Amino acid sequence: MKKLYYLYILLASSLSLISQAQSQEVAMALPSPKGVYIRLNTDYISGTTLGKSKYVIKRKKITESTSKIVGQMQLARDYNDFIRMVGRKSLKDFEKMKKFYGASETMAFLYSSPSYKSVAAFSELKIEFLQAFGFAFLDSTAQKNELYDYEVAEVLDNKQEKRISTLNVFNNPKNFALKQYSPQINKIIGTDSSVIFEWKITSPAYVDNSAASVKLGEQIEQAFLAKSNQSTQRIDESAYANVKKIYLENESLLSIYPTDDFTTRYSVYFRKNGSTQWQFLEKNVANSNSTGSYILTARVLGKRDDLVETIVIPEDFVYNTGDTSKIARGVIAHNGSVELIYGVKSTDSTNAIILQWKKLADKPYYAGIEIAKSAGNEEPKVIQILPITASKFVDTDVFPAGQMFKYFVRPIFIPFQELKQEIPATTTMTCGKFSKPTPPFNLSVKADGSNAKLKWEVADEKAGHSYFVYRGTSPKNMIPIRSAVKEKAYLDTTSYLTGRTTYYYAIMAVNVTQDTSDLSPYVMYTPTKPESVQSPSNIGFEVINEKAHLSWNDVRLNDDYIGGYVLQRKKKGDTSFKNIHSMILSTSNFVDESFELGDSYLYRVASVTIKGDTSYFSPEVTVQTPKLKKQIDGISGIGLSNLSESIKVSWPSVEIGTVKGYKVYRKLPTEINFKLIGSVAGGNFEFQDKNVKSDIVYVYTVTKIDESNTESTVQERKSIYREKVRK
Repeated sequence: MKKLYYLYILLASSLSLISQAQSQEVAMALPSPKGVYIRLNTDYISGTTLGKSKYVIKRKKITESTSKIVGQMQLARDYNDFIRMVGRKSLKDFEKMKKFYGASETMAFLYSSPSYKSVAAFSELKIEFLQAFGFAFLDSTAQKNELYDYEVAEVLDNKQEKRISTLNVFNNPKNFALKQYSPQINKIIGTDSSVIFEWKITSPAYVDNSAASVKLGEQIEQAFLAKSNQSTQRIDESAYANVKKIYLENESLLSIYPTDDFTTRYSVYFRKNGSTQWQFLEKNVANSNSTGSYILTARVLGKRDDLVETIVIPEDFVYNTGDTSKIARGVIAHNGSVELIYGVKSTDSTNAIILQWKKLADKPYYAGIEIAKSAGNEEPKVIQILPITASKFVDTDVFPAGQMFKYFVRPIFIPFQELKQEIPATTTMTCGKFSKPTPPFNLSVKADGSNAKLKWEVADEKAGHSYFVYRGTSPKNMIPIRSAVKEKAYLDTTSYLTGRTTYYYAIMAVNVTQDTSDLSPYVMYTPTKPESVQSPSNIGFEVINEKAHLSWNDVRLNDDYIGGYVLQRKKKGDTSFKNIHSMILSTSNFVDESFELGDSYLYRVASVTIKGDTSYFSPEVTVQTPKLKKQIDGISGIGLSNLSESIKVSWPSVEIGTVKGYKVYRKLPTEINFKLIGSVAGGNFEFQDKNVKSDIVYVYTVTKIDESNTESTVQERKSIYREKVRK
C-alpha cells in the first residue's frame, strides 16, 4: 500500500497541476527559480480574513521517512516585514490603490482582519502579497530536480496542528506552457517625446496529453515497484534515481503550471540608439480588446528621433520565464515630424532614364527608398528599393522605344510604425537615346547531325532586340543568312552545304532602334556529311614473277577532293572483300605480293576523300592463272670428250635431293630442238654416244629426273667437233 500511495502522489503531482488545483487539495506547490512556492488555493481562502490563521509547512524528500518544519504562513508582523516581502514600490502601489497615507493606516488595515476578497486583486497578480497576507510560503532551500512531499497544517487556538493538505512536487522550475505565449509586434506609434509599442499575445492551444500521461504513470509505477523496500516502507535510492530520470526526460509533459492570460505577465526591456545594454522598463499583463484579443502595450520616453528597441519576456505567477520575443524597433517620431521626398527630376539618357531627388537626412526611421513605375494605364509596380543614402536611380528597362513611363518615389519607414508618405513624388519621361550595340562574343559552332549549331554570348544591354547570322566561304565574303533571331543560338539547316568547303560564321547584334553592331569574331566550320566522288572505272592487271600487278585510271586528276584509293580483294569461296593494304593508297597502282598462281581472285577499288569518306567501288575484275608445274634445277658443268668409238658425255658426280636418273639429249647446231639419245640411272655420271659420225659438230645437254618423274629444265648446252678417226 505504501508503494501505491507514493505512486498516487507522484502521479498527482506530475500529470497536471491544473487538475491538482481543481482537486480536493486546498494548496498547491509551484517550483520557481527562487525555490518552491506553497500557496493556498483561491477557492479555499476566498471566504477567509487576513491574520485569522497561521499555517506550518513541513517537507521531506520522497526517500526520507519523516518530515521537518521548513517555515510557516502568517500575516506580516510589521510594516518593515511588509516592505521586505512585497518591495517598496509594490507596497506604494497598494497604498495608492487603497488610499492609505503611511505605515500606520496600512498596518491598521491589515490588523483589522479584512476579507481576502478585498486584497485578492493584488494577491493573484503578485505572489509576494499572498506571502505578506499569510497565504503563501517560499521554500528557498529546496534543491533543483528533487521530489518532495509537503504538508500544510493549520495551527489551532490550542496550539494543535490540523493537517489541511499534502503536496508532492518535482522541483524542476520550467514552465513549458510559457513558450507558447508568443508576443508579436502589432503596431508602433511615435510621438514627439515617446514611442508606444503594441504586441498581440497568442495564447497556447489546448493539447490533450492524458494518454501520454497515463503511459508515463505506468513507467513511473514500474520504476518504483522494481526497487521499493517492503521492510522499511521507504523508496529505494536506485528506484528514486530512475524516477527522476523519467521526469527529466519528459519534463515538457510533466512540468505543467496553472498558466492563463490573466496571471501571465510580461517583462519589457528596452535600449536606445544602438546601445548593447538592455534596461528593464516594466512588467505588466496583457489586456483584452474589443475583438477578444490580448494586447500588451509599453511606452518608452525619449528625445525626438531616438531609435528604440524592445523585447518582451513572458513570466508566470512564480517567475518562471518563457522565450524572449523578437526585437521590435520604433522611433520617437510621427508623420508630422519626418522629412519626405517632395520632388523628383527625370532625365533622358543613353539607354536609360535617370531619376534624381534631394538626399534624405540620416534618420533612424527610414528603411529605404521605394521606386515604383507604370506605363500607359498600368497600375504602378515597385521596381526597386534603394538605401536611404541614395539620391539617384538609373532605370535601364526603358523599352519599347518611345514608351512614356511614370515614376513614383517615396521613402519607406521601419515596419509596424505608423509612418508613411501617402502621396509619392512623381515624374514622367520617355527614353529616346540608344547606343550602338556591342558585338556578340564567344561564338561557337559544332555539328548537330548534318547541321551547324551556333551559340554566342552578348553584353547585358537592355536595348538589345535581335541578331543577324552571317555566313560565307571566307571572312571577307560573308552575307546574312538569317535575321531577327531572338535567341542567342541558331541551327543552320541549309542542305546544300558541302563537306568539300570550310564555311565562316559571324553574328551581328541589332537594338530596338535597328542600329547594328560590328560583326562578332568569326568561327570556321566544315560540314561532317559525306561527299560523293568518282570511283575508278576499271582495273587492269598483269601477273609477273608470280605477283599481281594491278592498276586503274587515276580519277584524282579530275578531283582534288580525292585523297587516295582503297583496294579490296576477295578469294574465290570467301564471303566478303577485305582491304589488302593498311594505308590509303596514294598511287593508282598496287602490287599484290600475296597473290598465288592457280587461285582465282576478285579485285575492286574505290576513291577515298581527304575527309576519309569512301566512294562506291569499281566493277569487280577476276584475276586467275594456271598453277606452274613443279620444276627442279637443271645440270651444269657438262663435259664432252672424243673417244675412239664414241663421244663421252659427263657431268658432276654430286646429287642434290632425290635423283631417279638422267636423260641425255643431242642436236646439230642447225636444229632447234634436242632429241633424247639415252638415259642412265641415278648414281651414274657419264654416257657414251656411239652413234656418231666424223667431221660433225654435236650439241649436248643433260637433265635429271626426280622420284616424281619430274624432269629438270635445260640449264646448259655444250658442243663438240667429232674428228675423223685415223686408221
